[in-house]
Amino acid sequence: MTSKASGRTPQRTCVGCRRTRPRLELVRLALSRAPGRVTLDPHCRLPGRGAYICRETGITCLREAARRRSLARSLRVGSDVIDEAALAVELGRLQPEVST
Repeated sequence: MTSKASGRTPQRTCVGCRRTRPRLELVRLALSRAPGRVTLDPHCRLPGRGAYICRETGITCLREAARRRSLARSLRVGSDVIDEAALAVELGRLQPEVST
């Protein structure tokens, strides 16, 4: 997605490796309000607070974010809300998005 006025793509920072990348190279993690847990938001449509993880190295970046507590801090939740194992499974199933 590019901004029509400026022609630039949105940049986001991975909470795991802290690299700034185009948004299409990252996957969004969102805090769902009803169950109160963190889920993948690959289409960036869920409302509320979110954080980004690299698509390529998703599981590695997720572990690093959990180790440094940067994911919980970004989402403003406690570490108990984040199910790292379930997120790792979801990230493993996610197909890498090819930008054209």
